Amino acid sequence: MTQRIVSLLIVPPLAVARLGASDTPLEAFEWREDPTIHGDGRTVIAPAVTLAVQRDGSVFPYVPGHLRFKDGGLYRPVAPFFELWVVLQGEGEAAAAEQKPMPLSHKLLQEIGGSLEGIAWVVSVANLKAARRTGDRACGFSAEVRLHGDQYAARPLLAWSPRAPGGEPLVLAERPILLGHAQVIRPIAAHEIGVDLDVLRLRYTPAAGEVYGPPGADTGPAPGTMRDHLIVRPENRILNPSASWISYDANYARFDNPEPSDTYDGADIGSGRSWGVVDDTCDGIIEAQVVINGIRNIARARIVTGPPDFAPDRRPFVSLADDLADRELAPPDVDAPVTLAEIADLFRRVFETVSLFNLDALRSRAISENSDRDGTPVTGLPLTDQGSMTAKDKPFADDKLIDSVGPGSAARFPLPYAAAASSIHGPLTDLDQLLFFLTSNRERVRAILRPPWGAFPELSPTTPHETAPPRERRDPRVARDQMHDMRMPPYMRDSDATALSITRRQYDTIMAVADRLTTAVQSPPEAQTLAAIVPTRPVTPAEMSPLRQRVRAAVSLHEARRQAGAAREDNR
Repeated sequence: MTQRIVSLLIVPPLAVARLGASDTPLEAFEWREDPTIHGDGRTVIAPAVTLAVQRDGSVFPYVPGHLRFKDGGLYRPVAPFFELWVVLQGEGEAAAAEQKPMPLSHKLLQEIGGSLEGIAWVVSVANLKAARRTGDRACGFSAEVRLHGDQYAARPLLAWSPRAPGGEPLVLAERPILLGHAQVIRPIAAHEIGVDLDVLRLRYTPAAGEVYGPPGADTGPAPGTMRDHLIVRPENRILNPSASWISYDANYARFDNPEPSDTYDGADIGSGRSWGVVDDTCDGIIEAQVVINGIRNIARARIVTGPPDFAPDRRPFVSLADDLADRELAPPDVDAPVTLAEIADLFRRVFETVSLFNLDALRSRAISENSDRDGTPVTGLPLTDQGSMTAKDKPFADDKLIDSVGPGSAARFPLPYAAAASSIHGPLTDLDQLLFFLTSNRERVRAILRPPWGAFPELSPTTPHETAPPRERRDPRVARDQMHDMRMPPYMRDSDATALSITRRQYDTIMAVADRLTTAVQSPPEAQTLAAIVPTRPVTPAEMSPLRQRVRAAVSLHEARRQAGAAREDNR
């Protein structure tokens, strides 16, 4: 039966690459719950199936014995693979029923009348940060390569700036900046450890993590310490000194600045003039074209490049996946087991994030930033000055917190606020502790959890008064809503340098689960079953981590011994 492509896909549709100067990419790993008896169920990373590119362009799958993040001091880059997938449709009676997406292998390609010569990949990447700030497209730089399905050599992505009327190109064509490599993978008719090596793939390997500047970007003072440091290595001082990026100073009378506006090198020094520095991060689009019998099928995916992940075993509590879920998914069903699992995972991620940062330093910076805003104190909201998260901030700061950060705490803990955050959030990684907290502290949860920004349909047509009572959605037009306080997450900045919050979906889910648990506990005694309080399903031993399996076995053994003892007493 003849089949045709009705949908061409690139999997994944979005991937994150990470810079690294090592010639060896970072091997694959996955997040798991620590299985050791002393691991307390915390998140760890474990090696996963990894594809190593061979000299002929094919891949060899293996599972590494251990993970190495550096080679001789050089970070290994994260270099993602992209696969072609298709949805096929047959003729005649089967034409009305579409199949599920499946990987497009070389064998399947031939079966539906295609060939490797009919496949083309187009990889386009760009760094437009300087162009965005200056409003001058000549300060952006981009690269594009086109590869056919049977070309297996890695191709460099050499970027330079376009010439624009009235502008000087920042990156000259004769001195391009490398933004990584793209490589088509040679398909092989074989299966190894569950991997089909015949699937059509492309790999993107990001750049090394270099910094570039104009000839004058030699040394400069560091913000805060004012100690001189090397800005750009001599061999990387290749940018055009006549480009407008070199004279950028974030003057609002001249530039439409992004917020926060001070996130460029030179912003906090002297007049705030840019040092003219750029890096080799980039965003890009990967396009695949498959031509069969004169019909061109096209798919696209996105690639973003960032710095190395310096804490790969710690997960952020707000991720790109959370933002997409906030935008696309329906409100959660609080009676569904998956909702409770979502909340438990969120609180584990919160603890993992807390373990990474210096809350004392974040608090100091946030309070300083608050002084630049004209927010009015509001009854029912925490303090925004030096009294924040102290005894003056009751009832938001409870006795346990006050004791942790009060007078004399510095003698016990060099960073009392950071220590307090860990001690408070640590127990909430345990599901039983979390459920007890949500059940018995519903109003406190509502008070200490910062509401998210409202979507446009959720905002009032008129700007709320600065002293309006707390609401379940913050309004960016209200100065007090932008300010930092001790509500969770405390003192962290979002992309606009205002107070960070969790997503709308996360916030609404926590509130709904807290309401559901409290209502169940307050129901008549005959309704207070575990199923009423915590709607869930039995967890099979196969779904448990080794740690939980051992704990369950120990509890079962203890219970069996208790029951055996009780039976002996009954027989006497």
